[in-house]
Amino acid sequence: MSESGARRIRAGAVAKATRAELDDLGVSPDANASAAAAMRLAKIMDSAVDPKEVAAAARELRQAMHTARGLAVPKDRGDKIDELAARRPRHSA
Repeated sequence: MSESGARRIRAGAVAKATRAELDDLGVSPDANASAAAAMRLAKIMDSAVDPKEVAAAARELRQAMHTARGLAVPKDRGDKIDELAARRPRHSA
């Protein structure tokens, strides 16, 4: 940071994507420190000018999101085979 004062931290594309993933995971930044840290790091990435600062924030964001993903309740989303089986008409013999 410069001596003239603190720079303004803004929410941009990284913060928006991070928020969307946390919402999908069902992990709230208001109730989870790792999720809150992830949001803060995403905003730092959006605001950073120095490439070294972006790289450092990206590393830490990756770790915070890894932790948040581990805390999320697993979802039963199925896979491609389940989708195909659901579309296949049932034949009675």
